[in-house]
Amino acid sequence: MVMKATVTIFLFLSLFGLNSSLYRKHYYVNDRMKWSDAQQYCRNHYDDLSTVRNEELQPLSANPQITNYYYWIGLRGNLSTWWTWTGGEVAIDVMWDKNQPDYDHEHCCAVKTSSSKVHNADCDWPLPFYCMEVFELILVQQEHTWEEAVNYCRQKYKDLAILNSDEMMTEAKDMSTAALTDDVWIGLRFIAGYWVWVNGEDLQYKGWSSGGELQCPAMSQRCAVLNRNSRVWKPMDCEQRFNFFCI
Repeated sequence: MVMKATVTIFLFLSLFGLNSSLYRKHYYVNDRMKWSDAQQYCRNHYDDLSTVRNEELQPLSANPQITNYYYWIGLRGNLSTWWTWTGGEVAIDVMWDKNQPDYDHEHCCAVKTSSSKVHNADCDWPLPFYCMEVFELILVQQEHTWEEAVNYCRQKYKDLAILNSDEMMTEAKDMSTAALTDDVWIGLRFIAGYWVWVNGEDLQYKGWSSGGELQCPAMSQRCAVLNRNSRVWKPMDCEQRFNFFCI
């Protein structure tokens, strides 16, 4: 049985114009597979094996669910080519372990150790691994209710936006200047006594104004927007029609 868990989100890879930014979300899969099988699993359930920047290595390794000294990431190479990530990008800046890569194998796979360094190994080793989802923060300049915005985002992209970090909030604030409505829907709603994200995640990062997080909001104020003028979240009537952020 494959065991997996979401551990964190690492944000702000690059910009692609005014209305979108690229982000990654990593999932640790605590089941041992050879590299090619791990990649196939990730492509079936997420996007691919994880592409990982050096500053992401330590947080990934700190996951308390990791019990193996090695785990796969999406880095591979051979004697005739550069080391490349699964998306095809050449891996130029890699935090290799001491005396690595050693090129003992014609085809090598990159493995990150619990010391937060990258190590190459036989691709047939059975190891746990990290998968990733890649998504964009996108401003949709259409006016929908909150539920309609959820449906639109799930049909066209992944979901209504989850703004759970300073990086995503900063980007959303900047992008909101292009909105055609003062308020822009985000994927936050009050259900069963709690504000929760549309994917079920608990609300930890908060962007409310002072006193803006209502503990028991009226039925007409149970969805959240980002206001482009005050640049904070506000509770709002879910039936109002605004622009919205998708991921």
